[in-house]
Amino acid sequence: MFNTLKYAKMLQEVGFSKEQAETSIGILVDIMEDKLATKQDFKNYELVSQRDFAQFKSEVRFELEKFRAEILHLMLEREARLESKLTIRFGAMQAATIAILAAIIKLT
Repeated sequence: MFNTLKYAKMLQEVGFSKEQAETSIGILVDIMEDKLATKQDFKNYELVSQRDFAQFKSEVRFELEKFRAEILHLMLEREARLESKLTIRFGAMQAATIAILAAIIKLT
């Protein structure tokens, strides 16, 4: 805490008049009240920062979960297409095998 009486006495000891010392202290106190951060200001800032960080973290988690869901959907979609293509190819191979066996049987 700023001791205005002590500061006024110090100014008067070095030659300031009482009015000059009071005016100097008044200006200094005004500047300190308007421009300097208090412990409460820091506490308030800390609380706001913690709240903002918690909200940011929550938003990031939400977006991450959305992204994971999209990736999973794309992977399942691709897997289904691949499975469909493999089923068609396997069916074509079976048909070709049957055709070859039929041709062999017919030749024998």
